[in-house]
Amino acid sequence: MKNQRNERNERVLPIARSCRYHPWQRFFSIANQLRYGLIFLVLLSLLPTGGWLIYLSFQAQIQQSRSLQQERSQTAAGQIDDYLDDLKQKLSYLARVKGLTNFQPQAQQSLLEGLTRHNDAYEAVAILNRKGQVVASVSPYQPFKLENPANSPLFIRAFKQQEDYVSPVEINPQTHQPTTILAVPIRNERDEVDGVLLAQVNLNFLWFIVSQTEVGKTGYVYVVDERNFLIAQKARKPETFQLEDISKRPFFQFLKASEDTKRLNVYQGLKQVEVLGASALVRSVNWNVVVELPTAEAYAPVYQMLSVMGGSLAVVTLVAVGIGYLFIRQIVVPLQRLTTAATELSAGELETRVNIDSQNELGKLAIAFNNMATQLEELITAVEVERNFVSAILEIAGAVVVVLDPKGQIVRFNRACEQMTDYSFSEVKGCYFWDLFPNSDLAGLAKTTFESLKAGNFPQQYEGSWLSKDQQLRLIAWSDTALVDNQGEIEYIIKTGIDITQRKQVEEELKASEQRLSFIFRKTSLAVVEWDLNFKVTTWNPAAAKIFGYTATEAIGHHPAELIVPASARKMVDQIMSELLMQSEGMYSVNENITKNGKIIICEWFNTPLVGDAENIVGVASLALDITERKQAEAALRQAKEEAEVALKTLQQTQAQLIQAEKMSGLGQLVAGVAHEINNPVNFIYGNLSHTADYTQNLLKLIQLYQQTYPTNPQIQEKIEEFELDFISEDLPKILTSMKVGADRIRQIVLSLRNFSRLDEAEMKPVDIHEGIDSTLMILQNRLKANPAHPAIEIVKEYGDLPLVECYAGQLNQVFMNILANAIDALENYDNQRSPKDIQKHPSRITIRTKLVTNETGPGHCKNVVIQIQDNGPGMTETVRQQVFNPFFTTKPTGKGTGLGLSISYQIVVDKHGGFLQCFSQPHQGTEFLIEIPVLQNGSVALVGK
Repeated sequence: MKNQRNERNERVLPIARSCRYHPWQRFFSIANQLRYGLIFLVLLSLLPTGGWLIYLSFQAQIQQSRSLQQERSQTAAGQIDDYLDDLKQKLSYLARVKGLTNFQPQAQQSLLEGLTRHNDAYEAVAILNRKGQVVASVSPYQPFKLENPANSPLFIRAFKQQEDYVSPVEINPQTHQPTTILAVPIRNERDEVDGVLLAQVNLNFLWFIVSQTEVGKTGYVYVVDERNFLIAQKARKPETFQLEDISKRPFFQFLKASEDTKRLNVYQGLKQVEVLGASALVRSVNWNVVVELPTAEAYAPVYQMLSVMGGSLAVVTLVAVGIGYLFIRQIVVPLQRLTTAATELSAGELETRVNIDSQNELGKLAIAFNNMATQLEELITAVEVERNFVSAILEIAGAVVVVLDPKGQIVRFNRACEQMTDYSFSEVKGCYFWDLFPNSDLAGLAKTTFESLKAGNFPQQYEGSWLSKDQQLRLIAWSDTALVDNQGEIEYIIKTGIDITQRKQVEEELKASEQRLSFIFRKTSLAVVEWDLNFKVTTWNPAAAKIFGYTATEAIGHHPAELIVPASARKMVDQIMSELLMQSEGMYSVNENITKNGKIIICEWFNTPLVGDAENIVGVASLALDITERKQAEAALRQAKEEAEVALKTLQQTQAQLIQAEKMSGLGQLVAGVAHEINNPVNFIYGNLSHTADYTQNLLKLIQLYQQTYPTNPQIQEKIEEFELDFISEDLPKILTSMKVGADRIRQIVLSLRNFSRLDEAEMKPVDIHEGIDSTLMILQNRLKANPAHPAIEIVKEYGDLPLVECYAGQLNQVFMNILANAIDALENYDNQRSPKDIQKHPSRITIRTKLVTNETGPGHCKNVVIQIQDNGPGMTETVRQQVFNPFFTTKPTGKGTGLGLSISYQIVVDKHGGFLQCFSQPHQGTEFLIEIPVLQNGSVALVGK
């Protein structure tokens, strides 16, 4: 043993001797490299890091100064913007008063004085009418003067362009202060622009804002308007200030050019000193607020910070170098000991040990060095364990593994082989591999494969059959290779296989399924199309070629927009395609397509995303069916249904009109008959009343003459007292007068009934429209008078001077009756919902207006008569208003209305008279019906009426 150790030492010592250091190499030892390298790393890390931190601190301080300047300018700009917005809002509040230009001058003056009383900034306020003339003005300081306002930009912008306007800043010659003019449009009662409200505003508030803005000790603030004029500056009085154009100043051009950049704005400022500047926009007037701080004051804190940080960095560097040198010593000494021990170990002294008390990595390295010999033996044991581990893996592997010796005899047969073939390892151990194949063909193939491997043709991969012990044929995918020794001789042949019997069966079934699908694909009447992710055709079956006219060769590789999608359906198809690529479910759609010959067809589409193995969409499959003929049949059926519905509706309207006409005819005959029957006795009574009055007066005069001529007889005197002759003489004329008044009233009613019915006027003839309206009101008089159920309804007549109108008088009276009756119903229902106080304050009223207008669109500028019937009732919603002329539409309870009155009235006015019947109404704003008919029909000559 000792001799072996000496031999080993003899082999190692020459190597150890050759590793001794020369003196000049000591400087480059690892110990010195650690000493000087660590010092160098400390300096290399601290100095650049410290310098970089100092630079970043410098930049941060500069950026903070810039941000502070920007914040100051933005704050001042915001204050100016808020103040101007407040002035504009006060003007806007007054400008929103409708009809301001139509107010009395005293009222306009009061409103303007109220505006100037609460804000000293308004030097003058005025109202201009639509011609640009001043109609009212107020000025607390001096009379307001404005030269040629109608042609000034403020009037053009505010009145003609209908937008708010702010004039350029000017110096007021009276106050010697900068001022500007604010102008806003004002509107009349019809919400139309009818004038301009303007205010002359002094800009003293600018000096207040810039004076309150603190910019260090030497900084300053100034304001520049949209013309680049200096209009306000800190530390200058507004009374002595003069506008100054600074657009040509170099510093201003630099400032405007750097507004949108993030770099520092350092330049020669307004006072010709280098400054750090920032500007902010006053958005409402496009002014700029500029804040400038001299760089001498802005950079003073920065330079102080740099000196402090530089001194601190030098101190930290010296301390770090000293501490690093001490830590290096703790590393160098153990490292030298490890170097000595390693040299001894390389010389063959395997008993060498290193004694290091450190608990750091060097101490752990010493412990590892001391355990090296023991670990060599443990390493050999671990190799044996690894071999056993590999053997265990072969046993539990799912693949078939067979190991053969160079003769072909089985030396290993894993568990997967036993399970697949039903042979145990003990049965096949030492047997030739090809003896496991009873079939001579399979055995010969196995032996041929073995000879090929032995000849050096490895590795090999192939598919082969293996018959199990129970005669079941298994299909195996083999992967064979060989293990050779150092001389290149084969030691073992390793055959690894995977049972692919079930996979082959699945492949055959899949192939059959593909054949069936291919048959369906070719024979189906549905168009089958597949698209890639760019929606280009990849599959196109014969049915698709038949429907769209393109062959598969023509269609494959093209986008649907190039083939079958018309421009009208492109937007919808693009949306469907984008949705298909974002979901896993299919979509159904119906859209137009275009064939190769340009024919538009309608197709049903069933689109389904194709999902790959990784659950990602790899394409889209579509089925299409041409439903053009079906859609055409549906459209024809739908058109027939609509025509039937129109015919049914027309029939219903005709029936309703006939019923209503029959009712009105019967009513007219009844009214005319009643009027005729009443008229005869009334005429008899009325004709005899005048004679009776004359006879009564004669008799009374005769009695008086008898009383004066003959002495009084006691018996006659008693009868005079009993009959109260004096009272009879006084009351009898009154009775006759009252009877005459009643007879006149009955005659007027009878005349109104006859005028309303007009049975003798079935043809169109000139009539007095006012007479028809009055007759209708006479018939409705009972509903207009007050009674316990409802208050009276006031009738206001505003009749114009109308000629006789050629019309169907009876039918037109029917229109008046329907509209007035509906108005009375609405007002009665409205009064039932109101309090007596509200009714007294706002009594129910129906206003009837008539006027003569010229129809500019008619031939020869013909004349039309306009009748407006307006009530102050509850009004109606837009939904109800749009349906009032529809047949059978009514808002009245069941049994109270048929819904035919206004429908028939519309046909009478529009169809029979060639006029217009319109309804205007809003909730709580009342309702107005406007009737407009021509004075003449078919070119007749007008007759002057009453």
